Amino acid sequence: MIYKVSDLKREIRVALDQNMTSDQLLATGDIDTLSMEEIIESKIADATRIVESNAPYYLLDGGHAFACSIGWTSHVGVGSGYIHLPDDFLRLISFQMSDWDRPGTIITETDPLYPLQSSRYPGIRGCPQRPIVAITTQPIGQVLEFYSCAAGEGVYVKRAIYIPIPRIRNDSIEICEKLKAPVIYYAAHLVAMSIGQGDLATALLNTSNELQK
Repeated sequence: MIYKVSDLKREIRVALDQNMTSDQLLATGDIDTLSMEEIIESKIADATRIVESNAPYYLLDGGHAFACSIGWTSHVGVGSGYIHLPDDFLRLISFQMSDWDRPGTIITETDPLYPLQSSRYPGIRGCPQRPIVAITTQPIGQVLEFYSCAAGEGVYVKRAIYIPIPRIRNDSIEICEKLKAPVIYYAAHLVAMSIGQGDLATALLNTSNELQK
């Protein structure tokens, strides 16, 4: 969902004010209103990126479809393949090939399952019944590797949805709807850290984390 940055700044300021003690409020007296507004705005995109990168999958929503030009490691439509991810790729929400029973299990190249995808034994690798999708880093950038297909040349990408790197454009930013509140508190946490309020920052971080459960 698209949110106005001006509205988010107001909510972040409320989260800070509600959690600050009188001593903490006095300690920020040397930070003028304009400076505080600039600090708050500077933390919104960072907070969104951090929260959306780490939140449980069931809290992710929306996302963007991405175009897929598939490369195959052996034969077209049979075995594993790979796709160059968009330059603004942050996180994969869902990926499914047309001959898969369900979307693939998403892993990274550090996952213990990843080396198994190169096994000579087909039963160990991902398959249409138990598909695996790995996000890896290659010289060309981030790459999605998928394991694997069996339908042949007619196979196609059924679903490919990702979260892009969040950016502020025209006083607006896109945030997963279920993660708006955690982003507000995480941004407040970053602001508190930047103005030297460590205890307050910890409390705000804990609130953000609780809202993601």
